[in-house]
Amino acid sequence: MTFPTVQSAKLAAVTQEIIELIRAETPVANLTADSALQDAGLDSVRIMSLVLRIEARYDIELDADDADELRTVGDLARLVVRRLEQQP
Repeated sequence: MTFPTVQSAKLAAVTQEIIELIRAETPVANLTADSALQDAGLDSVRIMSLVLRIEARYDIELDADDADELRTVGDLARLVVRRLEQQP
């Protein structure tokens, strides 16, 4: 069982790592969990590159069906945490 504080810490860590991955793609200041992915200067090619790097980093798969849910950095981080929790 995951306790809320552990989950919050995991989400915060994943969010920060995603922000760092985005900054490696494009120089954006002041990114937060509420920052929109497209406002971060990520076009579809850069988003695909980001997704591939996240999949490799966390050894997870993100489905194309999930893309509709992804509007912000926080949405992406929550999806990554969900996928990590689904792993055996």
